[in-house]
Amino acid sequence: IRIMILLALLAGACSPGSMTVSEYAAEAEQIVAEMEAGFAAIDTEWTSQPPTAERAAKYWDQRLEIRRDALEAVESLKPPETIEPMHTVALDIFSRITAADEALAERAATIDTFADHWPWVDTPEGQTADAVLAEIYDFCRASQREFDATAEPNPFGDLVWIPDVEVVRVAFGCPPSE
Repeated sequence: IRIMILLALLAGACSPGSMTVSEYAAEAEQIVAEMEAGFAAIDTEWTSQPPTAERAAKYWDQRLEIRRDALEAVESLKPPETIEPMHTVALDIFSRITAADEALAERAATIDTFADHWPWVDTPEGQTADAVLAEIYDFCRASQREFDATAEPNPFGDLVWIPDVEVVRVAFGCPPSE
């Protein structure tokens, strides 16, 4: 993947008018930041009062709206050709977590009595969502490492005919490995 990113950076430098890897990464970073901020806001609201079925329904409506908006935003990105494989993986993962959250919302709708705020976590649907989240976190960390690697010295040295490689700086906010 590192070579793909370096080639994408070179292609971006040679083809004016197309989205650069930095622009793509910045847009992806913004999508993730907005999604995470939305989740933090609704999680805070959800846990601020005793849980009820009515409040759970509202929580899941909001969560699914955030999730679907993020998926649509990822679908609308036009990645540079050389990182399309990374984009395809992102689309697959975002689609699967959206589907997992939809199934989890259906399960949550069947819960009438709440002992805590997160009764759906230990359901089969919750475990499926957690498994997809683990994949997302792995993908996030791998993507972050690849983008961070662009800050390393130019592997092409001082070859005059090769333009400087674009350094991509993003902070996806990936959780640390466990």
